[in-house]
Amino acid sequence: MRAIVTGGAGFIGSNLVDALLGAGAEVTVIDNLSTGREANLHQAIERGARLRVIDVLDPEDVNRTFD
Repeated sequence: MRAIVTGGAGFIGSNLVDALLGAGAEVTVIDNLSTGREANLHQAIERGARLRVIDVLDPEDVNRTFD
């Protein structure tokens, strides 16, 4: 399973990322880091999650992420 988590660097999002990784998912995080923190994802990134620092309001960047 592949998953994209928007706002994944926040408290709730980072916990969701951890749970998805634990279930064996390939996880990509989209976050502009305006309120979330990359530090919340350090362990997830070490476990294979990918972080894309983009804004969900930018459709071109979001579309590239889905590609």
